[in-house]
Amino acid sequence: MLRRFLAAVGTLSLLLVFTYTVLLNPSVSASPQELVVKSQTKGDEVLKADFLDDRIRMRLTNNHKATITAFVIRFDDTTVIADFAYSEVHFGIEPGETIEESYPFARSSSDAELPTLHLLTVLLKDGTADGNSKVAQQVRDERLGEKIQLHRILKAFEKEGFLRKDIKAVKADVKAALEAGEYEARIVRKELLPSSSMDDNLSEDLKMGLHWGREKMLRKFETLEQLPTERQEQGLIELKGRAQKLLSKL
Repeated sequence: MLRRFLAAVGTLSLLLVFTYTVLLNPSVSASPQELVVKSQTKGDEVLKADFLDDRIRMRLTNNHKATITAFVIRFDDTTVIADFAYSEVHFGIEPGETIEESYPFARSSSDAELPTLHLLTVLLKDGTADGNSKVAQQVRDERLGEKIQLHRILKAFEKEGFLRKDIKAVKADVKAALEAGEYEARIVRKELLPSSSMDDNLSEDLKMGLHWGREKMLRKFETLEQLPTERQEQGLIELKGRAQKLLSKL
């Protein structure tokens, strides 16, 4: 009789502990909440999303014949641009491939309405885009800004004796090239896109690309400056190789 009583008490204790844990930690019993997804593309990709633990989780499947090199999504007042062109590891979403990403989202309360996830556009490796053409052009313009900066850098690298200079002198030359004015940027743009008809104005997105291209390259030079002197020339050669590879992708 005592054994049965002790067993009953033990079972009741476990039940109380479980109930207490669930009440204090609602996430223990939380399950994903599916989000409404709206796409501005023609539907050659499949996007699904849910919400769990203050994060929006999405799964994007590429059903195009070409690799997706960038996509843009929006939820609430947040816009996310995922551009694989800059990655040295993942070159895009291959046909038939699915990727999973998650983004933080602070929900005001448990009963607050969840946001709708919008797929605005995808950019493809063949140069085309599917979806919102204005958003796609914004991505292209920012890429072009960075491409102009890479072109400037590689021109500087081609100068005779450039690699044999002191790293600080090299950095000064690079900084001057990266900070060349808009007139010179328009000349390089025309060189990179000779058949395109553009006005003389540089879009804000292209200017943003110029800015980030400059910042990224100067940070790389700060890293090179920390290397032993005997390793700096090899570091410059490797940097040149990465710049050439990225230029071909943008």
